[in-house]
Amino acid sequence: MNCMVVESGGDRVVIDCGLMFPNAEQALGVEVIAPDLAYLRAAGKVDAILLTHAHEDHVGALHYLLREFPEATVCGTRFTLAVVKEKLAEQGIAADLHAVEPRTMGMVGNHIDFEPLQVTHSVPDAVGYALLTEAGLVIHTGDFKVDWSPVDGKLLDVRRFAELGETGVACLLSDSTNAEREGTTASEREVGESLMRIFAGPMAKGRIVVAMFGSNIHRAQSVVRAALAQNRKIVLLGRSMQTNVRLALDLGYIRCPPDSFVDPEAAGHFPGRELVILCTGAQGEPRSALARLALGEHPTVHLEKNDLVILSSRVIPGNDRTLGNIIDHLMRRGCRVMSSSTGSTELVHTSGHACQGEQRMMIDLVRPRSFVPIHGEYRMLAAHARTAEAAGVSPLACVIAEDGDAVELRKDEIVAVVPNAVSAGRLYLDARGGFADVGEVALRDRQLLAETGMLVCLCVLDHKSGEVVRGPELLGKGVAGLDESRLAQARQAALDALAELAPAQRTDHGMVEEALRRAVRSVWRKGLEKRPMVLPVVLEM
Repeated sequence: MNCMVVESGGDRVVIDCGLMFPNAEQALGVEVIAPDLAYLRAAGKVDAILLTHAHEDHVGALHYLLREFPEATVCGTRFTLAVVKEKLAEQGIAADLHAVEPRTMGMVGNHIDFEPLQVTHSVPDAVGYALLTEAGLVIHTGDFKVDWSPVDGKLLDVRRFAELGETGVACLLSDSTNAEREGTTASEREVGESLMRIFAGPMAKGRIVVAMFGSNIHRAQSVVRAALAQNRKIVLLGRSMQTNVRLALDLGYIRCPPDSFVDPEAAGHFPGRELVILCTGAQGEPRSALARLALGEHPTVHLEKNDLVILSSRVIPGNDRTLGNIIDHLMRRGCRVMSSSTGSTELVHTSGHACQGEQRMMIDLVRPRSFVPIHGEYRMLAAHARTAEAAGVSPLACVIAEDGDAVELRKDEIVAVVPNAVSAGRLYLDARGGFADVGEVALRDRQLLAETGMLVCLCVLDHKSGEVVRGPELLGKGVAGLDESRLAQARQAALDALAELAPAQRTDHGMVEEALRRAVRSVWRKGLEKRPMVLPVVLEM
């Protein structure tokens, strides 16, 4: 859910605008979580949007931002804009898309110049940005790693980062995802070599299924190469996989003969040993292609005994349980499952983010006056700040900013953080309901219903005297301890609560409903230490 604003001299640039996908605790009818754009809405102006790369957590919420600021220019590299164009077309949004190249300058208003900086990541055409502001040069690395043998041959532009360091950098904002990991990140090419061995090895007797993120085009290229080396055809499953691979083929980021792919509808006509299935779902998403394969619910592709399933991604914390269930289903079908967590000796995944050694290298290249770690949990930001201090950045100039904080830069001064300077938060969105904001109150109600259930207390009163004509009657859904004895206690508690009200109060619906709610809930609180949601319904006759 990355979204950063840079302001200088009245000009305003937004770097990335991404989504976050909820875990099981947050899901409760929520498909996506987007950044709250209230601050930008109040500011009233966005001059430009700079995109670092095409991952959902960096571009997925762009259409929300463009609905507010349709005049803003969107700048990104070729592959990033190709992905963004597809997403915006689905939402019916037209935008001013401006393609940029590394080492070329651009300008926002009169006070911010920017230059894209080539970096290596797990998606093509990833860049960071150098921003020349009134307070000096600011470098935003974007998501990066240092890979000396990348699949596409595009190295991190070490020379340019060093040149900018020579001119003087006021502040470095750097990717902190792997800040707790020592050493360096393995090359994507090593994963490709590993896949080559697996595809040619004794475990590859039937179909080979590779589950991964649809945006990891470098990994997809490695899978294609390994498949073609064994004379296998490739089947693409999952909408994002099909879309991204199609774009990569059109733009030349994946190279292979035109007949390398087979439509899912035709997969049943090929023997299993002649197919590789490249699909989404490596995080255990319930309706993903991998989940449907595991449950035998895919309409055209079916797995059999001795098929090999490779989970080519790192499990995001919180997804372990759902992914474990899918692995169980795969094994019930007789499939073999290989992942980085199942003790495989082969490398089936590597991160797209720098570890401590690469992060230290970036700091040494840039030699910033101040340092702000970004993109990571707080503990990762703190670990990255320690690395910067070890690299010689003054502890006073290493600051950790959280959502809503403002980082102030002035010429020749130490960076300062203003906590909670702007409104910042999360919008919980129901994607299937027109991307309506569910709201935190509704989420709390859903959580309460999920944990304790709901009781409906129906009571009919005389509209003149307020006397009870019928009820109280109780109906429960998902409530523990819903036996006749406790229901009788709750009815009596409700009658007692009504009896304590004066006649005039019993004609006030609000007071009657509150009395019923408190009385019924108290029975469960005292007996079971539960607080179910109580919905009083008061009718008059």
